Amino acid sequence: GGDGGDGGDGDGGDGGSGAGMGGPVTVFSGSAFVDNGMEEALHDAGVPDSIDIEMVVPPQDSGSKQQQLRTAINAEEPDPDLVLTDNGWTIPFIVRDDLVNLEAEMDDEFISRVREEGVQSMIDTGTHPETGDLYSVPVFPDYPVITYRKDLLRDAGYGDSDFETWRTDPPTWAEFSQIVSEAKTSDVEYGHVWQGNNYIGLACCTFNEFLTSMGGAFFGGQDNLFGPIGDRPVTLNEEESIDGIEAAVDVIHGEGLSPMDVQGVSPQEVAGWIEPDTKSTFEDGAAVTQRNWTYSIGGAVSAFEDTDMELGVMPLPAGPNGSWHAQGGWIMSMNPYTEKKEAAKEVIKAWWEDSVLQHQFDEANYMPPKPELFSYVEQSDTYGPYFEALQYSAENLIPRPTTSVWPNQRSIVAEEVNAALRQEQTPEEAATAMQEQIAAIEEQSG
Repeated sequence: GGDGGDGGDGDGGDGGSGAGMGGPVTVFSGSAFVDNGMEEALHDAGVPDSIDIEMVVPPQDSGSKQQQLRTAINAEEPDPDLVLTDNGWTIPFIVRDDLVNLEAEMDDEFISRVREEGVQSMIDTGTHPETGDLYSVPVFPDYPVITYRKDLLRDAGYGDSDFETWRTDPPTWAEFSQIVSEAKTSDVEYGHVWQGNNYIGLACCTFNEFLTSMGGAFFGGQDNLFGPIGDRPVTLNEEESIDGIEAAVDVIHGEGLSPMDVQGVSPQEVAGWIEPDTKSTFEDGAAVTQRNWTYSIGGAVSAFEDTDMELGVMPLPAGPNGSWHAQGGWIMSMNPYTEKKEAAKEVIKAWWEDSVLQHQFDEANYMPPKPELFSYVEQSDTYGPYFEALQYSAENLIPRPTTSVWPNQRSIVAEEVNAALRQEQTPEEAATAMQEQIAAIEEQSG
């Protein structure tokens, strides 16, 4: 887009630091964006050479990243200029006006392109719920899959017809745990690895998946995920919701608590693990199966090269209510206290170009946020072979209940469920504790 490209292009006459002078545009992005040519790709896509871009690495855990951003904005820090925000916690920032309203700042043509070309569910997570204005631009959608060792499953008697079937018809939790236990020999340290730590990911994602697949819900079902706060049922102590906690506990301890016959195939350590922990464990060949985000496929493909390990990918196991995958992903937002607004806008515009999104996929294994680019994923050597499983997972997504009160609620969910995973309390006790505390927050805030 040529508009505004010349104004911020280096004369500095009217813009001063706003036009990109005086240090780089800093992007609070992540380690996968460092040293992978992203800055060059953005310049090639139209960011003027006079604008330097610096990728900054925030904490790996989404909750800490949110906290760091909150602190910076509360202190009115101008740095970072741009930030990748988790699509699960951006709306509370938007409704407090703690991010720049891009609809008011950027040209209509660009905003309408984003709306037309972007993944709709991601557009929604960056939109002001009352005004409908767009505050954030999708960077990459994400959702989990199961990566598994085909070689170990072959040794256990499973074959290509099974692998084929599972891509679009995943096994139940009971069948899955049976498969993993048969494939786990003394040569491999762990069965199924996933993220059960007391952190944001347990509440939004791994527990949400168990909960939904077993037919349970935080607030009575998908219709109430985004409110109305205080005017929706809290349903964490209902039988199907307790089943969700029991299934998660059974996957570790095999106590036979849940209505499905789930065997204990996960190490106790998962109650202390987040994504990087399971990713490195699986890539080292130390686990039969892993639940992780789509970027983990690229990591496993690279790690398994020149080894005897063979990679398979399937959707998450199914419960009585089907196979469900937490909707994840990250969107680009602007710090309202930036001193480089014009330059930052150039970076946002270039990031939406196909060439940059393709570079991001090739280098960081992040899915493109435009459905029209999914064919690019399908043709890729790394992801193409797993496309059917990816498509099935993408069609069975469960969002988290993102409202202004969710940040408080999710820490309760993570703490109580984690205590059940550690067997410090029963699933019923965890359900009761969550029900009481979350209902109290709903009443206070409604």
